[in-house]
Amino acid sequence: MASPLLLLLSLLLITPFKIYGETDPDTSSSMTHLHFYMHDIVSGSNPTAIQVAKAPSNSSGFGSIRVIDDPLTKGPNLITNAVGQAQGFYATAGLSGTELFLSANILFTGGNYNGSTVSIFGRDSIFDSVRELSVIGGSGKFRMARGYVLLKTVSASARSVILDVDLFVLDSSLSTSIAENVPSNNGTSSNDRDAASSSSNGSGPSKSGVISSGDLLFMSPKFLVILVLLVFKLVCC
Repeated sequence: MASPLLLLLSLLLITPFKIYGETDPDTSSSMTHLHFYMHDIVSGSNPTAIQVAKAPSNSSGFGSIRVIDDPLTKGPNLITNAVGQAQGFYATAGLSGTELFLSANILFTGGNYNGSTVSIFGRDSIFDSVRELSVIGGSGKFRMARGYVLLKTVSASARSVILDVDLFVLDSSLSTSIAENVPSNNGTSSNDRDAASSSSNGSGPSKSGVISSGDLLFMSPKFLVILVLLVFKLVCC
C-alpha cells in the first residue's frame, strides 16, 4: 500500500502549477511628450471647422456639432511649420454651452512620426485654464497608444481659436513587443519605434511582460513543496 507521503507527492505532481510570476509593463515604459498648436478656424474664406448640426436658436448651443480638419503647427502662428492635422469632430455636450465633447485623430505629417496618428477623446470645458483628455489609441509608431493630452487656450475670437497642445504618449515595450511584427502600410514592421530599436541594437532586452515556462516552474511554491518532500523522503527512508 502506498504511503501517505507518496500519495501526497502524486497529488502535487498532477495538479497544475499556478502562475505566480508576473511583470508590470509600466516599469519598462517611457513617456513621449509632443508639443504643438492647434488652429480651429470657424469662419472666413477657408474654415477648418464646419458646423454639421445646428442647435435650436433659443439654446446656448447645446447639441451643435462641428467636423474639423484643424492645422497643427510648431508655433502659435498659423504660418509657422506645419506638423499635422487634427481630424474629427466636437459637439457642444453641456447645457451651459461651454462644455464640448472632442474626438479627433492627430495625424502627423512630417519628421519621425510622419503618417502616424494618435486618437484623443474626452471632455473639453473651454473656460478651464487646462483641460485633460485621454489618448485612446493610435497607428503607425503610435500603434496601441495610451496616454493623455493637455489643452490650453492661447487666444479666442469669433473667427478662430488657437490651442496649446501637450501630448503625452506612453511608450510601453509590452505594447511594442505585441505590435512590432504587424506590418505597416509600407510593408515593414513597427519595430522601428524607439523602444523596439533599443532592444534590437543590443542595448538591452525588452521587458515584454512575458515569462518563460522555465521561470514559471521555479517560481511556483508547489515546486518548492515537492522538492522539500523529496529531500525528506530520501533522508528518512
